[in-house]
Amino acid sequence: MANVTTGNPWTLDTAGSITTYPTKVKRMVWTPTTDGDDLLVVDNSGATLWSLKAIAADSNQGISYERVFESSVNGISITTIDNGTLYVHL
Repeated sequence: MANVTTGNPWTLDTAGSITTYPTKVKRMVWTPTTDGDDLLVVDNSGATLWSLKAIAADSNQGISYERVFESSVNGISITTIDNGTLYVHL
């Protein structure tokens, strides 16, 4: 599946630059498929927005991790996403 940035939430599963514009983010939810999966999300300056290693996961993506923001971020890039899907709620 390719990254989908239309609608709310965005559905992301591929590393790369998602947006270079300031973006109001309410929360991010990641559903990894394998324990030990890594996620690293950074802003335009390379500052870490969210870094996580899954300690539990489910091949059906039934286990999720959540990070609440309620703020603007200066762009979003996924540096690492081993498996699973990242949902960005705007």
